[in-house]
This record gives sequence, structure tokens and C-alpha cells, in this order.
Amino acid sequence: MRDRAPGGAGDEGFSLVEVLVALAILSITLLASTPFFIGSVRNVNKQRTQQVAIQLADTAMEQVRGLKGSSLLSGHGQQAGENQFAAAPAAVKPYLATMQVGRDEDSAVLTTDGADAPISTAAQVTTVEGTQYTRMVYVGMCEVYLTGTGECVYPLGSAAPADKTKILKFFRAVVLITWPDNSCDVAPGNPPNTCLYVTSTLVSRAPEPNFDLHRPSPVVLTQSVTFYRGVPAAAQLEARGGQLPNTWTVAKLPAGLSMTPGGLINGTPTTAGITPTSTTVTDKLNRTDTEPITFTVVLPTTVVPPANASNHISEAVSLQATAANGVGPYVYTSTTLAPGLTIDAGTGAITGTVTTPGTYTSTITATDQNGIAGSNTYTHTVFPIVTLNPLTDQTIDLKDKVSLTAVGAGGNGNFTYSATGLPVGVTINSKNGMINDKANVTGRFLPTITVTDSLGGTGGSASQRIVLIINSTTSLIFNAPPLTAADQTTVRGTAVSLPLKTNGALLGLSPVVTVTGLPPGLTYNALSGTITGTPTTAGAYTVTATATAVTATSVLTLVWTVT
Repeated sequence: MRDRAPGGAGDEGFSLVEVLVALAILSITLLASTPFFIGSVRNVNKQRTQQVAIQLADTAMEQVRGLKGSSLLSGHGQQAGENQFAAAPAAVKPYLATMQVGRDEDSAVLTTDGADAPISTAAQVTTVEGTQYTRMVYVGMCEVYLTGTGECVYPLGSAAPADKTKILKFFRAVVLITWPDNSCDVAPGNPPNTCLYVTSTLVSRAPEPNFDLHRPSPVVLTQSVTFYRGVPAAAQLEARGGQLPNTWTVAKLPAGLSMTPGGLINGTPTTAGITPTSTTVTDKLNRTDTEPITFTVVLPTTVVPPANASNHISEAVSLQATAANGVGPYVYTSTTLAPGLTIDAGTGAITGTVTTPGTYTSTITATDQNGIAGSNTYTHTVFPIVTLNPLTDQTIDLKDKVSLTAVGAGGNGNFTYSATGLPVGVTINSKNGMINDKANVTGRFLPTITVTDSLGGTGGSASQRIVLIINSTTSLIFNAPPLTAADQTTVRGTAVSLPLKTNGALLGLSPVVTVTGLPPGLTYNALSGTITGTPTTAGAYTVTATATAVTATSVLTLVWTVT
């Protein structure tokens, strides 16, 4: 702490050292918080999938509790139960160790039956928000001794109390939900990269009393179900009311699908189309309800990407991806677009300004409202902008050759060369950029050389202007203003007077001079041979003066800048 100044003056502020220390502490705090935020996102996703698993397990438990104890093993064959217990992962083994495999005593039930039972011995797969959850329900028998811990005991009768009234007989149901996620801890004997949720309940094996619950007759609730061709699916038909268990029948299912008596439809549809049919639910009291139902099998979501695209950096891009099939609307995503581009999640429009040269294989994914996604790719090539190697000014004599070669770079390398402002008779080779022609006209020229690649666009061309002077002492030529310093700069609103002179009198010629391209406010007086006036508009103007005699022509081109 600082000492206060005499007279009660307060602290005069922070020192530089204090500021630097504060900044260092702030930086360390921000860096330390980064893993926390990343971990938080992962934890939220993990909790979301776990909540779904818990909900699915609760739904299965409701189905178990909705059945009488005597109905839990309906349709179960001995071999099917033993196979189910033997294939269980390590997370379930401690539960199964205290349970005896049971079976349906009905002689019509085969030892391998169980997959189509009300409580199926087979795995049931459900997809929620794009994640596949697998449900397995294990049902077995055990005893609970009131003289012990209250836990299930197996083998039956092991250390049983002498007082038989203190022995309770139960069915035990264990529900296992698994789903893929590489963030879950994997214990030995459990599937890799898989999360598990396990819960269990006890159901009495004692004969149930018959109560008249006055439950209303069952009513079918499910009116339509949508599947995807070639995509494994599971859907549970729903009803309201009825004395459980309810039993379901369907007049017709799409090809590739089957249904358990409990109303669980699963399989892999093989043919797209609409199947209008009817479904019937029957409760334990043999009361029924039949309602129309529509099964729709659609093609999985597909994506039509943009055609392969090519651009130069800094060019604006507008492309369109289109989704089809599935069930719209769609959500479009991509993480592999060329740098600088984004995709509109609702429309599939790809826009932006490309920033980095390279070839990019861009994958576009469209996800429909049921979470079924389709993807496709296109190639986007981004080229550097076209440039033109520096060109130099030239001064030659009449009848000599104008000799230079324009060399382009960048772009896609497929160049075309062009030029404007060259003397009459002098041309550029469009394929190789070479100029190699004899000069037949004297004067000062300002040719512009341009190179363009085959893509065009704002980054697909480059230009340079050079000064070309063609001298002569024996032919008509301008000698004022000087050819080497002909360009003019004038302040707007300032009067000017610029003589244009040739050597025509020395050669016995009387040339006619015309002038084009003058800045607004200036005119050429042919009698005095002078450009006069007051420029009114700022800008850079290319002015061309042409002297024409019977046997000769000369050109003077200059840039007149008005500031």
C-alpha cells in the first residue's frame, strides 16, 4: 500500500508494474477457462443423450409394470432366454447373476421363441435426433428373503429361512440402454465407444388378484408412420386405454418391415411408396379398435451440390446446393467450404468472398426434419489473381520494330493477350503476348496491354499502360509539347493555354491537326494551334492530337490530369 501524501492527498493511480501484473493475471485466467468451456459443451451433449436413454428406459419400465407378473415371460423359450443372458455385456452381469432364466410354460412356445414376445428377448433399436439407442430387457426369477438384505437371491432356496412366509418370489426385469459415444468410460467386458444406462425393477410372481379397473376399450392413436428406404427403423404403435397387455395386428406392412404382437414395427424398408391400410389393437378383455393408418416409405435425403466451381481470390461467390427426398424442410451444413464461404442453413445458398488459393473438396450435408441426412461433394478451385509482369516504356525511330513481350502470371494459366492504343500496323499476338511489328507512324502513344485468363471475372485480368515514342527527323512529328514530357496537370478552375506544334513547315507540309478527349472546359483552336480554356471537372483524361498531311501522319497522346 502507498503512503498517502501530506495533507490527506489520496493515491495518485496505478503504477506500470501494477498494470502489467493485472494484465498477466487476466490472461492466465482466460487461458485457464478455455478447457472449462470446451468441457462444458461436451458435458451438455453427454447429459442430453443420457436423458434420452433414461426416458427410453422409463418407457420400457412402464411396459413391464403394465403387465401382470405371469405375462412377463409370455412367448419366452428357454434357449432364447439363456442366449440372451449369455450375450449380455459386463455392466448387466451382476444383475443377471442373481436371476434364473425363465420360460413360458405353454407347450406351443418353442425353446428358441422370444424375439416376438411382448417383452422381446431381441434388441430393439430406436433413433432419436440422429443417435441410435439399443434397448434390451432381461427378465428372470429370483427370491427375496425378509430375513436378509432384501436383495434378489439366486440360486433359488440358497440359505432360505425356515419360515416360508418370509420368502417372497419375484420376477426381476433389467433394462439396458446403449448408444454410441466415445466420451463414455469403457469398463472391461463392455462394448468400446459405447455409453450404457441400466435400471431394474421387481414384479411379484404371486397370483395377481383380478380387479375390475373399468378401463375404457383401447383406441388406436397412431395414424401415420414414416420410414426411409434402406434405413433400419423401429416405431412403436400407440393406443389409449385397454386392459393390458394390448395386442396389435396390421392389415399390411411395407416390404421389409415386421411387427411384434406388442405393436413394435422394425426392419429395413425396401420399397419407397405410400401404404394406406388399417391396424387393430386388442386388449386382454378381447375388446378391439380398428383404425386407418398410413405407412409412408420415402427415399433417404439426397443433396445436389453446385457444379464444380473456379474463382480467383477476392471474388464474390454465389452457389446453390439443393436437397431432395426425405421429409423437408432441410438444414444445410458444411465444414469444408473454401475459406471465406458460408452456407445458409435454411436455403443451401453458398456465398462469400474466397480468400485462399487451393483446391477444396467441399461436402454439403442436408438433414431433414426426422434427422436423416444426405451428403454430396463438389470441387471448388481458387486461383491467385491474374498479374502482368512489369513492362518498360520504349523510344524507337520510325521504321524500327516495336519489340516487347507481355507475360501473365496467376489465374488458371490459360491466357489471352490484347492491346489498345498501339500505332497503326502494330499488333499483339493474342496467344503469346508478343509485339514485333515495324512502326510506320511517328508520335507519342500510350498503349494498354492486357492479359486475361479463361475464367475472366474481377480477378481474371491485369493491364499496364506504357509510353511508346516513335521519333523521326525526316517525317512529320509533333515537337511541342515535347514528346518526353507531354502529360499535363492542371488545377480545376485555372485557365490554361497549350500550343500544339509540328515540324510540318520545315518539311514543306501543311498538316491539319485534330484533337479529341479534352477535359470539359477546354477546346482546340485550329487557327492558333493552341488548346485553351478553363477545366471544370476533375479527372484524368486521355487526349489524342493527330496531325495529318498528304504524305504523313503523326499522333500525340497524353494524359491530362485535372485536380
